[in-house]
Amino acid sequence: MSREATGWAGKQKGLKPATWRVLMNLADRHNPDYGCFPDQGRIAADCEMSRRSVNNHLERLVQMGLIRRERRINPKTRKQMSTRYILGFEDDFTQEPCANTAHGIDQKPCAKNDQSRVQNLHTNLVREPVSTTKDFPAETPDPALRCLNACGPGLSEYSRSVIRDTDEVIHGWIEAGADLEADVLPVLRERTATARDRVIRTWDYFTQAVRARQTRREAQAARAGKNAEKQHVRSAAPDSDHVAYLARWINSGARVPPSAVTNTQRDALLARGLVSEAQLRALQIY
Repeated sequence: MSREATGWAGKQKGLKPATWRVLMNLADRHNPDYGCFPDQGRIAADCEMSRRSVNNHLERLVQMGLIRRERRINPKTRKQMSTRYILGFEDDFTQEPCANTAHGIDQKPCAKNDQSRVQNLHTNLVREPVSTTKDFPAETPDPALRCLNACGPGLSEYSRSVIRDTDEVIHGWIEAGADLEADVLPVLRERTATARDRVIRTWDYFTQAVRARQTRREAQAARAGKNAEKQHVRSAAPDSDHVAYLARWINSGARVPPSAVTNTQRDALLARGLVSEAQLRALQIY
């Protein structure tokens, strides 16, 4: 626990009780030397609320400029590590100055405080200074990071920061048979191609579209397999009457285009002795 953190959090005004409770929980778990790294499950248990409610209150604190969330990735395994919560009083909590020094929507301007950086806010209330997918290599094997790479402007900076808490949805898609390249990534590109007003907080938002695309792909593959099997049967056993017809056409001396005789039909003509190899070569049927 950091006395500086809890003292700073206790001075913040204009917060709803539940939001203030989440902020105080973060401050209580702040370590002066290492920072603040509680997972959302722990915050939810301590504050006696659901993870969804915790996420909403964290979003509110971000919008008000009181905290910043920093997603961390293990450089070796590329797996997601616990989120670091940077509180407004910390030295590495950087904010652009706000002309009105207001906390956010419907908030009164805060008084100047030499020990607090809360007054240095930005007018963009949904600003989330979190690294975007540009920081992730395109060839990363992590499906979740590849999904982030695929998303366009329709997935806002804030959405990119909170959606990582639902990465298990992506693994569920893959376990259910969805193909990352053929089903998942195309859906994400299509659904986030343009900016949108609605905030996407979970990968489950795309589940229905991913499953629909998977179903179409599997149906097309099944039809293609049946058609290929039928074609193989026809090619393996060409109709004898048609082969005899081709033999009469070739032996008549008339012009026979090479495309009129398939390789299977050519082999059948030679095997049955209906034409000679020299006749076929003269017609450029090899």
